[in-house]
Amino acid sequence: MYNFLYMLIVYMRMNRLSPMDALDFLPHPLVIVTAGDPDNPKRRGGMTAAWCSRVSWSPPLIMVSIAPSRYTLELIQETKEFAVNVVGESLEKAAYGVFGTMSGRYVDKFKESGVKMGRARSIKAPIIEDATVVLECRLVKIVEAGDHFIVVGEVVDASRFKNEEPLVFLNGDSARVVK
Repeated sequence: MYNFLYMLIVYMRMNRLSPMDALDFLPHPLVIVTAGDPDNPKRRGGMTAAWCSRVSWSPPLIMVSIAPSRYTLELIQETKEFAVNVVGESLEKAAYGVFGTMSGRYVDKFKESGVKMGRARSIKAPIIEDATVVLECRLVKIVEAGDHFIVVGEVVDASRFKNEEPLVFLNGDSARVVK
């Protein structure tokens, strides 16, 4: 009887959420994925992403989820490499205002945003030297998953640029991580 009453009380206090609303409560790292030729403004690009995660220790693999219409995905498929630039507070405006809203098919996002574009050490893709951390990746596989593609890359090199805490995407906005 006690278990039944307890479950009834818990059930009465629950607020039902739609699955889509509930997913907004999962924090994700805020990143800018870059790919292409750093020397050719028409063949380089980047996009803001929040669906990014480590998937393996050995080898070190990460994934990012990208919509099939994105120019950055096209560049990754062509070059077989990409960089994940972790966004801190100083890069937040560029992440939302340029890399998250404009298409690299038509705009040089690096020039438009004013970020400091650099050269990766182990891959050809452009990197953002205003990022907190940059992970250089070689493409391992692309897997179709619903209305997105999961892009899996092996981290072959990494650099720390800014001494900032990374931002996370939570409830439709960025949030600071407090230790």
